Amino acid sequence: MPKTAQTSIACSQCRQPFRVSVHSVIDPTDNPQAKIALLSGQLNIYQCPNCGTPNSVLTPILYHDGSKELLVSFTPMELGMSKDAQERAIGELMREVTSSLPQGAFKAYLLQPRSALTMQGLIDQVLQADGVTSEMIQAQRDRVKLVEQFLQANPTTLPELVAKYDAQIDAQFMQTMSLVVQQFLQQGRQDAAERVAMLQNAIVELSTFGQSLIEQNQQQEMAIAEVAEQVNAMGEDATRADFLQLAIAYADDPQRLQALVGLIRPAFDQIFFQEMTAAIVQAPAEDRDRLNALRQQLAELTAMVDQQSQMALQEAANLLRVLLSSPEPDAIIAENLQMLDYTFMQVLSANVQEASRRGDVAASSRLKDIYNRVVNALQANMPPELRFINEMLNAPTDFEAQQMLAEHGPAFGAGLAAAMDAVEGQLAQGSPAIQERFAMLRRAVANLK
Repeated sequence: MPKTAQTSIACSQCRQPFRVSVHSVIDPTDNPQAKIALLSGQLNIYQCPNCGTPNSVLTPILYHDGSKELLVSFTPMELGMSKDAQERAIGELMREVTSSLPQGAFKAYLLQPRSALTMQGLIDQVLQADGVTSEMIQAQRDRVKLVEQFLQANPTTLPELVAKYDAQIDAQFMQTMSLVVQQFLQQGRQDAAERVAMLQNAIVELSTFGQSLIEQNQQQEMAIAEVAEQVNAMGEDATRADFLQLAIAYADDPQRLQALVGLIRPAFDQIFFQEMTAAIVQAPAEDRDRLNALRQQLAELTAMVDQQSQMALQEAANLLRVLLSSPEPDAIIAENLQMLDYTFMQVLSANVQEASRRGDVAASSRLKDIYNRVVNALQANMPPELRFINEMLNAPTDFEAQQMLAEHGPAFGAGLAAAMDAVEGQLAQGSPAIQERFAMLRRAVANLK
């Protein structure tokens, strides 16, 4: 019995057959996405491409995490397997695990796998091995129950319900609601996901935590806008020394310092830190401790930005793999529009180029098909202003882009300038030609009547 088996199942609702990949061995080192699916309750659940009904495939499961010396078996009771049959099935999965181990990696824990009576019991053992205590697990279950209570409540009583449970509405509660939204989307239940998202927005507006979150976001947006304005005022000839002086000015303002690093991360390179070290040596003795602390803070912020970028790249790569293996990529694209950002398009374009370089015609064709589907979906879901900006940026020449703006720009009113402000930061890592055209169009928009 292989770790992942391709098989055909018939939809429980419409009886339409379709192929799925059933996971029997879960090893987070080899397949972290399978662990995520397990913990989110989505393991071996597949949406019918014909009617959208979620279908659960039951199979014996062996969870193996060598880093934690954890080995747990689970056989669903619904399979009705005898004890001997269960032992044979788990034995086959054990051989899969041990045969893939490097030489000398076999340890005693592999001789005595734990067992779980239910899927929830398996999940609990995995969480406990990750350092999640039984108290933390119970707290999460309580949050899920509270989310269910909000979902079942009459909308007219929502303010009273929020006031009653205001102390329990915190970041973890909001995260739980977001997870519920994702689960509904994965199950193809778009209407249910939208309902939870709308409820979450209402709770944000009514709760103490939500109000503080709104205030923090407003302050953060103001800080980013102010820092961006100061950076832009420095002009294209700004040097690393100029950015250092701006960082020094923000030394006692963590929010603006973080915004600065996020906006101009490439400026904080190895040469910047070398020049900063030289400046610290030459600085008056009474200023050196403060400057050293600032250098450490900048190093931590750049590392954090780089880590976030790496995580975004990994998420984009994972989504691309799912799209390439799916017989229904359009459905997955529709469910993950928020992830189809600049980073994803970078990863997709790089894969297209690499497939072309290798001369892999099949992979290149499949990747280009995914690219076209993504572009069409993004364009279809763009607000009119953003669609118009995109069309101008993709016009053959600057002259044609200016003509488009002169003919159609006034119809958008002030919304066009606001939309350009919103996307300006996203183009910071784009090609110089695109940035130049955008800057030209932005100046022209400011002069529209």
